[in-house]
Amino acid sequence: MRTKLIALGGAALIATLPLLATDTASASSVCRKGSVCTWSKNDFGGKKSTSGLNPSPGCYPWGGKTVSNQTKKKIRVYSDVSCNGKQVDIKPGHWGQTKPGATIKSIAVLGP
Repeated sequence: MRTKLIALGGAALIATLPLLATDTASASSVCRKGSVCTWSKNDFGGKKSTSGLNPSPGCYPWGGKTVSNQTKKKIRVYSDVSCNGKQVDIKPGHWGQTKPGATIKSIAVLGP
């Protein structure tokens, strides 16, 4: 599996590039198609928060350690509230998680 480390608020977020078939199945099976999901812990653990289907573009306050983007739009996760701070893009159908100590504090849904 190919991964890319990107700094996020003093720690790092691992943004997974094209996932292997087994990873895609696990990421998509835990987050409904058309939604953005986050978990309070890494590896899809802890409390799960889910957007509605096909969220509108905009900036949303949101927390978590793991994020899955099952929409058709790119999302951008931020280290600070109001879509400020360090940022990482998560392509449609991909997921990422933070290293210990880092937290996603807001998410922007991009595109029409």
